[in-house]
Amino acid sequence: MNAETNGVICIKETVSALEGQIMESLRSSRSVSESQTARDALEDEIAAWQTAIAEAQSQIAALKSRQNELLPIHRLPAEILSIILSMALPLKGFHKERTKLLLVCRAWSSIIDEYPSTFWATLSAEDPLTQRARLLQKAGQMPITIVTGSRYAGYSAAEDFVQYIKSNGIPFRELVVREWSDTVMEAVFANCLAAPAPQLRSLHVEVRRGWVLGGEGPNSLFSGVAPSLKSIRLCRVSIPWNSAILQNLLFLTLECPNYRSAGAPSLEQMLGILRSCPALQSLILREMDFGRSNQVQLPPLSLDRLTTIDLSMSSLHSIFSLLRHIQFPKTATVALAKESSPPQADDDEILNATLYLLQQRLSIKSFHLAIDESLVRLSTTGLKFSILNRMWREHSSYYKELSRLGSPTRTAITSLRMDFQACEDSSAPLGTVHEIIAKLTDLSVDHPHLTKSEKTWNGVLEEVVQTSADIGQPTWVCPNLRSLEITVADPNSLDLAAILKLFRTRHSDIESNGKQVIKSPITAIRLALKSGCLSSGQTDLLNELRSEVAVVQCVTLPETDEAHSRDDAESDLLPPFSPVSEDSCSFPGVVSFVPWMRRGVD
Repeated sequence: MNAETNGVICIKETVSALEGQIMESLRSSRSVSESQTARDALEDEIAAWQTAIAEAQSQIAALKSRQNELLPIHRLPAEILSIILSMALPLKGFHKERTKLLLVCRAWSSIIDEYPSTFWATLSAEDPLTQRARLLQKAGQMPITIVTGSRYAGYSAAEDFVQYIKSNGIPFRELVVREWSDTVMEAVFANCLAAPAPQLRSLHVEVRRGWVLGGEGPNSLFSGVAPSLKSIRLCRVSIPWNSAILQNLLFLTLECPNYRSAGAPSLEQMLGILRSCPALQSLILREMDFGRSNQVQLPPLSLDRLTTIDLSMSSLHSIFSLLRHIQFPKTATVALAKESSPPQADDDEILNATLYLLQQRLSIKSFHLAIDESLVRLSTTGLKFSILNRMWREHSSYYKELSRLGSPTRTAITSLRMDFQACEDSSAPLGTVHEIIAKLTDLSVDHPHLTKSEKTWNGVLEEVVQTSADIGQPTWVCPNLRSLEITVADPNSLDLAAILKLFRTRHSDIESNGKQVIKSPITAIRLALKSGCLSSGQTDLLNELRSEVAVVQCVTLPETDEAHSRDDAESDLLPPFSPVSEDSCSFPGVVSFVPWMRRGVD
């Protein structure tokens, strides 16, 4: 019995163990199943969220596209936007900049693709071969702009490029060559300028040491088949000046120093070129001298459509000789500069003849005058005239330098800018100005740290000019002065108390030698700070000044452009003055800037 019992127990234990193993196996199987189910559920949930995120991102992208469409730039017609975008593409690095624009947005990419004549019509020597093929495919048979030069791609690459242009028969509408190598220039001439180019409309050739293009006679270029050019720019390049390509131009720029035998054109040749271009709109001549050999009066030439005249010549005689032979509209913009060259005996006479001619042609009412260490600059609406200053070079005086200007010009000067050095020695300049420039109304000064004379510039303006009993009442120095600009490098050096005293003195009732001094109130004062700011004490004085003077401004000039001394936000506060950009007052071959300009109308 016991044996049977033990056997049963043993069997039960074995069965129980087996059941346990089975249950454990079932539990394990169910756990795996449950785990797999959980993972599947999570994956489904993740997929659902990813789908939701993708939908949300799609909606966000659509909303952003809609938002971009509402921007002002995207409201423009595609034609206008294409013109704006094209202005961001320089000739050098054209392909790289175009690629950047393509990646901005789909709208811009679409416009760039839709206007091949604007965005796929410039082929440069620095473009890789793969990009050349893509560009030519986009351009089709459309004539393109060719830009070449060893400055961009190296000598061998530039030479290979012009040969590539010829071998592929690529038509071009514009040719831009900036070349330092004679070898490459020979390749350019052989491949681009010797053969006909019927679709060429613009030619720009610039070299470093001078180059003579073509042989003798008017048909030595383009195999005698002259293209209908509208624009020519030749820098240090000479061509036959009776060439057929110099006809019916709209834009002409010549920079022709006499590097090689052909040299610059004579006055007769230049007038012949202009006579063959009756619709000329822009004339720019630099580094030229017509000489004095021909004194024959040539028939006048009318250029009714001329809007820009920019002459930077080596002599005043060359400027005057050309201007007196051409008639141009009163609305034309004229920029004149006499380059550094030895002075001539009749320079003053020619200068005044030129100024008188300009006053008559442009109906000039008033001038702005600026004198610094290197330049004398006269400007007004539509005119900038720069000549070398001889005061420091020849140790002459302000009186002698200003006396160079004839009486009609001096009478028309109403605005003056005194540079830093003139303000340091203010007694002599302002005394001369009072004597010679009688109608001065606007004065701009650079406030100096130190003064070389006994009196500061503002102290000089507080002086009374005595008169004899026969003449009449005494006056202040520069009695017509009404507007004053003060440019300050260090605000701590600015004595606002002295400025306030200056205003009160010229506005007060004062007698001299028993006679009442004629009042000369200043009605507008502008303070331009190059750096820093006013102290609390100076601010109090400024507020006191504002309570007494009709118009008072105090602005801080931008660090990147100190010369722009006019605050656009308050441009209507000083009506006698008009802002002038630095570029508009720059003359070829010199660096000059006139920060304020008197309007050319009364």
